[in-house]
Amino acid sequence: MSELTAFGHSLSSGYEVVIIKPQSLSDTTLIVQALRADKAVILNLEELDVAEAQRISDFAAGSTFAINGNQSRLGDGVFLFTPSIINIQEPHSSSEAVSVV
Repeated sequence: MSELTAFGHSLSSGYEVVIIKPQSLSDTTLIVQALRADKAVILNLEELDVAEAQRISDFAAGSTFAINGNQSRLGDGVFLFTPSIINIQEPHSSSEAVSVV
């Protein structure tokens, strides 16, 4: 079973962010459930082998695309997926942080 952590974002928007560290492809249902509930997902694939991580990230990207959501790579093996109601502002320089609006 995957490690799942949810926390409320402190902005006045009231959006929630879910952190998912899947152990296998069967944990991808957690990603879809969170996105369909209008929650942002931080997907941490750092501890998976490359093939499994690729399959899970492809599934998450396809699911996000299907709901007109957004995605961004935050680091090695760490990705942000958001439903269409949450936009991702990409940094213009390396000194800016990724922000969700």
